[in-house]
Amino acid sequence: MRILFTLLITAGVVTIHVMDNPQRFRALWERFSTRSEALLSDKEIRIEGLNNLSRTEIERLLPLDKSVAWWHANATELQSTMEQNPWINEASVSACPDTIASRWGCFVLSIKERIPTFSATVDNSQWVIDREGSFMVPLGDLRTRGISADLIAVKGLASRSISPDLVRGQLAAASRLLSILEREVGRAIASLEFQGQGDFSVLFKGLSFPIVFAAGKDAKISLSEQGVRCAELLKRLSNRLTEITKIDLAFERVGVVSFAPTPLPTPAD
Repeated sequence: MRILFTLLITAGVVTIHVMDNPQRFRALWERFSTRSEALLSDKEIRIEGLNNLSRTEIERLLPLDKSVAWWHANATELQSTMEQNPWINEASVSACPDTIASRWGCFVLSIKERIPTFSATVDNSQWVIDREGSFMVPLGDLRTRGISADLIAVKGLASRSISPDLVRGQLAAASRLLSILEREVGRAIASLEFQGQGDFSVLFKGLSFPIVFAAGKDAKISLSEQGVRCAELLKRLSNRLTEITKIDLAFERVGVVSFAPTPLPTPAD
C-alpha cells in the first residue's frame, strides 16, 4: 500500500506540473520524439573497397528507408542485394568498429569488386569476363565508365544459348590456364583461342607467334609441365624468336617448333 500511495502522489505531482507548464512539457516531448526517431532511422554508412563503382551506385541498391533495427537483423539480405550488381564479387555488412554507443546506427559495407580480365565475342555480343571466368557486363560498359583495362582476348567460345555448360567449362579452363601459364612461363598473355580436343593457342605479349597447349582430359602431361617446357624453349631459342612461326607443346614428350622458311640466295649474274 505504501508503494502504491507513493506512486499515486508522484503521478499527481507530474500531472500538476504538466498542467502548469504545458509548453515546456510539449517541447520536452517533441525533443524526445525527435531523438527517438533519429535513433531508429538515422544511419551512417561507410563503404570500403570501391574502385570502378561509385558510392551512388551502391546507395541505389540499399533500402535506406528501413530502420536501423531492420539493417541489423537483415545483414544477409543486404549482402545478397549488393552482390546482384555484376561488378560486385562479394559484399559484407558489419557494425562500425567504434564505441558501443556509436555502433548502433553505423554500418560498414565491405565491397570486393570483380576484376575485368577477359574479353570475348559470344553470340555476336562483346562481353567482359572476370578472372574467375564469369560474364560481367557488355564491353561497352567499360568504355562508358572510362576504364582502360588490359583485357585478354578469348576466341573460340561456344554459343551461350546452345551450349551454356560448355562455355562455363571453357571459361573455367581459361581462368585456370591464365594463372598457371603466367606463373610458369613468366610472360603476360595477350590472347588465347580454344581449339578442338581440348587444345588452345596462346599469344604471349612480346611474341609474334602462337604457342599451342593441351588442357583436355586426354592431355599426357600437365599444363604446369607444359608451361615449364615452354619457358625453357623460349630461353633456348631466345636468339631466334623472330624466325619462329609456331610452337606446339600438345605432345607427350616433345615440343614442335616451326620456323619461317629461309629464303634462297639470289643467284649472282
